[in-house]
Amino acid sequence: MPDLFVLGLKIGFLALMWLFILFAGSIIRTDLFGRKVSVTELEAVAGGMPPVSRKQRRVEKKWPKTLMVTHGPQAGARLTLGNGITIGRANDCQLILDDDYVSTRHARIVKGAAGYVVEDLNSTNGTFVNNQRVAAPVTFGVGDSLRIGRTIMTPEK
Repeated sequence: MPDLFVLGLKIGFLALMWLFILFAGSIIRTDLFGRKVSVTELEAVAGGMPPVSRKQRRVEKKWPKTLMVTHGPQAGARLTLGNGITIGRANDCQLILDDDYVSTRHARIVKGAAGYVVEDLNSTNGTFVNNQRVAAPVTFGVGDSLRIGRTIMTPEK
């Protein structure tokens, strides 16, 4: 092969190697520091939330504020519901239940338009609201009971 052709292949290979290194460095930088967000993206996120009306605030006052563990190893524990909580055995759950019948991420309580909603996260032993197994997201309010494993919880105002 002519020497000029081999030199071209070497330079092309070197250029591809440097592109790969720069690409990998860019991904590592994004993972460490996040990506830059433009002002228009920030405004879109901030402006995307509709204002809460007085009627909505009145309805939300009737919703439960805390979740109390009534039966089980952690009886008496209280947890603020806020925008929602995750229940399970994992360390990243807001309510950690040390129970053999509880999955790593067992269930989630989220704030919906009509109140709090309980959804099962494909747990092995199931989630029960008022002794009914949760197959689809179910509304959850004051007077209801939630059973996960051997633990029973009730929402309170």
